[in-house]
Amino acid sequence: MSSPAVISVKGVRDVLPAASRDRSLSLGVVYFAGSAALYGLTFSMIALAPWWWLRVALAIVNGLATGVLFIVGHDACHGSLTPSSSLNAWLGRAAFLPSLHPFAAWEYSHNALHHGWTNLKGKDPVYCPMTVGEYERLSPSRQWLERVSRSWIGMLPLYLFEIWWPLEMNPNDEHRRHIDKRGTFAFDRGIVLAFPLVQTTALFVIARTTGDQHNLLGTILLGVLVPFLTFNWLIGFATFQHHTHPRVVWYDDASEWNFFRAQVQGTVHIVFPRWIETLLHNIMEHTAHHVDTRVPLYHLTSAQAAVEAAFGEENVISESFTFAGMTRTFETCQLYDFVRHQWLSFDGMPTTEPRELSSELIPAGRSASRAVHREGDASCPTARLGASRAIPARGGARDPETGQRPARRGS
Repeated sequence: MSSPAVISVKGVRDVLPAASRDRSLSLGVVYFAGSAALYGLTFSMIALAPWWWLRVALAIVNGLATGVLFIVGHDACHGSLTPSSSLNAWLGRAAFLPSLHPFAAWEYSHNALHHGWTNLKGKDPVYCPMTVGEYERLSPSRQWLERVSRSWIGMLPLYLFEIWWPLEMNPNDEHRRHIDKRGTFAFDRGIVLAFPLVQTTALFVIARTTGDQHNLLGTILLGVLVPFLTFNWLIGFATFQHHTHPRVVWYDDASEWNFFRAQVQGTVHIVFPRWIETLLHNIMEHTAHHVDTRVPLYHLTSAQAAVEAAFGEENVISESFTFAGMTRTFETCQLYDFVRHQWLSFDGMPTTEPRELSSELIPAGRSASRAVHREGDASCPTARLGASRAIPARGGARDPETGQRPARRGS
């Protein structure tokens, strides 16, 4: 049976308000300046606070401020923060410094891979679930780490060791070749590595100026290490929820994958109180961001509302954050069966119902264009991104335990 036709990328994006892609120089600069000021203020107060308990609290708040500034850099890296590409590049580099992210590395791993191949195993590097077979082949210590990574405390090591270190700071040779095409990785990583020295010097100068040089090492650890670790937990917490949910489908076969399934149905909107959404620059209104990365953070609210109105709750996952809901996701979304498209526990027991994708119709949406494309259509930007390295659909029945297809005879 032939695969069903799906909405084109243009058809999906046509549901967005025309003004949602408008970029503002003044708004972009204000968001950067305000976020940088919040970071600078909380950083300085770590050294100026009179009590250690307050310094610890401020270090955690500074980690949050690091994340807020990172979100601005994320927008700049997508080119959506301001109308100026050169200004976006420099604001993005500056915004990424406290979180220690080289701009060129993030531009490739996030923009090209994650957004180009969202939820497609082998392409999207962000938190792809293991199969039962892959998990069982791990050493006991590595299995323990995998279990921890799907827990509240595990959000820190999950991001630190799956994203930050192997993709941003220490990419392998193949990954590095793609990053080096951007021409600035050595410079970007150099300024990132130098930034902790700048932070240490600033804390030393503040301590000398105020005459408070007692336990200077502790102050430096609170000003440099604690905010960085706090940021890693926070970004792990946010990004894990963006594409991990009992209703989210992951793919290992490109013939099943398409833009609508990945960016609309596979991207989650977790709803927080409005003041938290504002503080986080609307980054949790994530479906709209994946539909079109050209939408600036200051237009995401209206864009998200348009996507949800067009495609409905049956296609757009949107739910209010609760601790119970997050815990349910940790308990439900541990391993994945790529054949039956259902989540499993670490014991291999199904935790969701199987999905039959061939029987699921993809709606046009009330405001969407009726134009359609099939996988590989050159009119699809995502297809163009991978045209030279497309993943072929693989023949043969897959083993339901391992999720792997048998090797061809003679290979």
